[in-house]
Amino acid sequence: MLSFVLLLLAVVWAAVLVPPFLQARREGRSGSSVLSFRAQLSTLERAVPGSRFLETHSGRVQAVVPGSYPITGLTPAEARRRRRDILVGLLGASIFTLLLAVALGGVFLVLFLLTAATTGGYVYALRQRHLRRLERSAKVRALVPRTAPASVASVPQGFALHRTAT
Repeated sequence: MLSFVLLLLAVVWAAVLVPPFLQARREGRSGSSVLSFRAQLSTLERAVPGSRFLETHSGRVQAVVPGSYPITGLTPAEARRRRRDILVGLLGASIFTLLLAVALGGVFLVLFLLTAATTGGYVYALRQRHLRRLERSAKVRALVPRTAPASVASVPQGFALHRTAT
């Protein structure tokens, strides 16, 4: 009797879940490549060099302001403040759960370990971001157009200039 009820329950679930799954799969496969191509083409059209607009993840188009983060719309100072606030919140949560774990133990010990791991992961992510920023500032520099040396510029056209080691 119990196996009959479980079988009936499985059939009802299959009847409810399978048709929407098949319909979504059928609709997603037929035009997904065309829709994906159009979305990517639309993005590429807006990504032309010199473009001053950027499409966000929500589909809104927003102006790119020099010195700001175009995706979030935060200035560097606001982003730094936000990262600091998140770090202070995680540290506060870790200290609070540590006190609860010491006083009450049990589940609060697990909660403390989770918040401590989250805080450690966030500190690690901040450190990696800082190291990437330092590396980028050390490696990236403005390219200055080279000018031909005076000796090469004075050579008439058609003559090759050979250098010899002495």
